[in-house]
Amino acid sequence: MTDTTTIEVDGIEFEVRRRGMGRPLLVIHGWSADHRYMMADLEPNFDESSIWQRIYFDLPGHGTTTAPLWLNNQTQMFEIVTKFIEQVIGDQKFGVIGNSYGGYLSLGLVRKMPHRLLGAALLVPDLPDDFNNRQTTDALTIVEDMSLFGNLQSDEQWIPGGLVEHSQYALDEIRAHDMPGYRASDDDLLERLNKNYLLPVEVRHASEPFVQPSLIALGHQDATVGYERQLQLLPEFPRATVAVVDMAGHYLGRVERPKVFNSLVRDWIERVETSL
Repeated sequence: MTDTTTIEVDGIEFEVRRRGMGRPLLVIHGWSADHRYMMADLEPNFDESSIWQRIYFDLPGHGTTTAPLWLNNQTQMFEIVTKFIEQVIGDQKFGVIGNSYGGYLSLGLVRKMPHRLLGAALLVPDLPDDFNNRQTTDALTIVEDMSLFGNLQSDEQWIPGGLVEHSQYALDEIRAHDMPGYRASDDDLLERLNKNYLLPVEVRHASEPFVQPSLIALGHQDATVGYERQLQLLPEFPRATVAVVDMAGHYLGRVERPKVFNSLVRDWIERVETSL
C-alpha cells in the first residue's frame, strides 16, 4: 500500500509516496520521467518484512510536480532536493537510489552529505564532464524485431532505437511505466535546465571517499550516458559493487535485464543492512 502526503518546498507542492515502514530510502527518478517507473523497477525487491520505507516523489517539472518559472539551473534543483530531504527525512540517516539524472543528483548528495547516507545505489547514472559532455557510443540493437513496432504512436518512435533487445515485453513495460511520465514532463523546464545542467561546483568532484555500501550499475550498450566515464568513480567508492551489464542500454532494470538488475539491487540492500 502507498501512503501519499503533500508537502511544500520553496513554494513547490510535492506528493510524497511512501511504501513500507522503517529506515528512509530516498528514490530519485531520471530526466523527463517520474516516480512510476522507479516504483516498477524497485518494488519487486521489497516485501512486507523489509526494514526500509521507500520514499518516491517527482522532481519539479516531472510527473505531478509543477516547476516554478524561477527554476533555471541545476544548483537550484539540487538545493530543492536537499530541502525536500530536510522536510521529509529530517535528521535521520537514509539510503539513496538514483537512476540516470537521478543518479547524478544522488552523486551530489553523496558528496554533500556522506555522513548522512547509509548507502548509495547509482543506476545508469548520468556523469557529464565539466563541459557537459558524455563518453558514449552509438546505439546498438543486438536482437532486432521491427515487426513489434508497427503501431507506435508519434512520441514512441524512439523506442526501437533505445532498446538493445527488441521484445514485446520491453515495449509493454515502457508503455505502462515510462511513457506516462515522459508525457507529463515540462519541456520548457527541461530546456532551461539543459542549458545549466551541471551540479554545483562544490559537489562536481569528490573531496573524500564514500565508505558506505554502494552500487554502480551500468549498461554496456548505454548510448545515453555511457559507462566508461562512470568507471572512474571507483576510487571514490571503496565499497562499491560495479557492474557493466551486457545486453543492456539505458533501460537496464525491469525492461532489459530484470534478473541481473534485481540481483544487484538485493545484494546492495543486504550489504547496507549488514553495515547498519
